Amino acid sequence: MLQSLTIKNIALIDNLTIDLCEGFNVLTGETGAGKSLIIDSLALLLGEKADKSLISYGEQFASVEAVFQTDLEEVLNKLEDFGLEKENTIIIYRKLSVDGKNECRVNGKSFTLSMLKTITAPLMDLHGQFQHQELLREENQLRALDDFGGSELMLAKKAYMDVYFELKSTLKQLSGFNFDSRDREKMIDLYTYQINEIEEANFVEGEEESLKEFRIKVLNQEKIALSLDRVSSYFEGGGEVFGLLELVKKCDHELLDIIKYLPEQEELSKRLSSVRYEIEDIADVVESAKAGLEFDEGAAEANEKRLDLLTLLKKKYGANISEINSYLAKIKGEYEKLINSAEIVEKLEQQKEQLSENLIEKAAVLTQIRKNTASKLADSVKKELSELSMKNSEFYIQFNNLSIDSCDINGFDQIEFMFSANLGQPAKPLNKVASGGEMSRFMLAVKNITADIDHVDTMIFDEIDTGISGDTANVLAQKLASIGKNHQVICVTHLAQVASHGQNHYKITKFVDNGKTKTFVVKLGYDERIEEIARIIGGEVSDYSRQHAKLMLDSCGR
Repeated sequence: MLQSLTIKNIALIDNLTIDLCEGFNVLTGETGAGKSLIIDSLALLLGEKADKSLISYGEQFASVEAVFQTDLEEVLNKLEDFGLEKENTIIIYRKLSVDGKNECRVNGKSFTLSMLKTITAPLMDLHGQFQHQELLREENQLRALDDFGGSELMLAKKAYMDVYFELKSTLKQLSGFNFDSRDREKMIDLYTYQINEIEEANFVEGEEESLKEFRIKVLNQEKIALSLDRVSSYFEGGGEVFGLLELVKKCDHELLDIIKYLPEQEELSKRLSSVRYEIEDIADVVESAKAGLEFDEGAAEANEKRLDLLTLLKKKYGANISEINSYLAKIKGEYEKLINSAEIVEKLEQQKEQLSENLIEKAAVLTQIRKNTASKLADSVKKELSELSMKNSEFYIQFNNLSIDSCDINGFDQIEFMFSANLGQPAKPLNKVASGGEMSRFMLAVKNITADIDHVDTMIFDEIDTGISGDTANVLAQKLASIGKNHQVICVTHLAQVASHGQNHYKITKFVDNGKTKTFVVKLGYDERIEEIARIIGGEVSDYSRQHAKLMLDSCGR
C-alpha cells in the first residue's frame, strides 16, 4: 500500500506530505483546489512523461516521493533483479528540473523510466481520465482473463507452455543445420584442416612458458656460463689462492682437533661441519649447471620453430593454448554434427512434427477454456455496468486466432476487450473509448469482479463519478468500498455518496500565503466530514445539509 506521499513545487503545492491509510480513502475539495495535481504527481511515480510546466513558478525543480509497503513477491523479485535488497518498504523518488533533467530513484538507486514502470505497475494502478490504465494494454487484458479463469485455465496454460518451450528448443537445434550441401562440404573441409593442424601441433598447457624459458637461456648462455665459472672458482680457488670450500674445510679440521679440550664447543663444531657439507653440495650443483648449459644449435632452432608455430595458431584460433584447445573441442563437435547432419535433422524434423501437433491440441484446449471464461467475464462486467447506470453498454471479448508460426508463450489467442457505452454504437477496442468517465466506470466494474485475484496493491480512481448521481452514485460508492476491503483505494470524488463511504477522508484546500496561492491537504475527523459532505451536497452549508450529511455518514457506519 501507499503509506505516504510527499510533493514539492508541483504548481500550487510547495511542500505537502499526505499520510495515507489502508482501505477506502476519499479526497474531496473545491474545483481548482489542486486535486488534479495530486493525481499528476502519482502519475509521475508510474513513469509517465514529465511536463516541466508542472514546476512551480520561480522554482528550479519539483519532486515527488512515495513510501510503499508491500509483500508482493513480483515486486520483491524485481527489486532483486535490479540489484536492490528484497525489502518490504520501497521509497520511490522522482525529480524534475527546469533544465530538463529527470531523476528517478528507488531505495536510493538510480532507475530509468522503464525500470520505474516495471516496479510501480504492480504497486499502483491509476484509473483517471486519459491517464495510466493497466487494462488498456492487450497483454494485460489476456492476463486479466487468465486470472479470472482460475486453476482450470492455469493448468491448461501450463500444459501448453511445457510443449511450447520444448518445440522452441527443437526449432533452435534445427536452425543450426540451415545450410545447403555445398556449404556443408566446405565446412567439413575447413574443420578437417583446422582439426589436423591443431592436433598435429599438439600443444599442452604450460608449454609456452617452457619454450620461452628455454629461449631466454639460449640467448643468455655466455653470460650465464661466465657467472657460473666465477662462482665455481670462488668455491675451489686456484694456485696459491684458497677457495671458499678449502677454507671451510681447514676451519672444520682445526676445530675438530681441539674439540676434546673444549667440549662445550661441540655444537659449534657440528654447525661448521654442516656448513661445509652444504657448501660442497652447492659446488656440485654449480658444476652440474655448467654442464647443462651446452645447447646444440638444433635444440635452439627447434625451440624457435615451436614458438613460431604457436604464434601462428594463436592468430588463428585463440589468445593462448587453453583457448586453442577449447576451439579444437568446439569444432570437433561441429564436425561431428555436419558428418551426421542428415540423421540428426531427420530425427529433429520428426520431433518438430510431433510437438507441433501436440502444441495445436494444447492450444485448442486452452482457447476453449478461455472462450468459456470470456463469456462469464463479459456477463459479469455487463451486470456491473448496468448497476452503474450503463444499462445500454455492450462488452465482449474478441478472439483472433494466431498461427503456429506467430504464436507465443501465451498460446494461439490474441484477445481484445470490445466496449460500447451507448445503445446503437458498435463496440470498439477498449483503448479507443473516448470518455474518461465511462472508461473509469468500466475499470471499476472489472476491478470489482477481479478484486480477489488482482495483483495491484493500490488502486486510484480519478473523476470516476463523472455524469452520475442518485442511486447509481450509491452503487458506485458501495463497489469502491467493496474493493477497499482487499486493496487500498484512493478516490478523488465530487459525490457526497462516495465521500460518505470512505473509511478515511482527506480535504484538499488552497489558500493565499504572502501573496502566493498554495494547496494543502488535511485528514478530516467526524465533525469535519459532516461539514465537507454538507458543502458537497448543497454548496452553501446549512443545518439541513449538515443533518443530511450526518445521516449519510452514520448510515455508512463512519
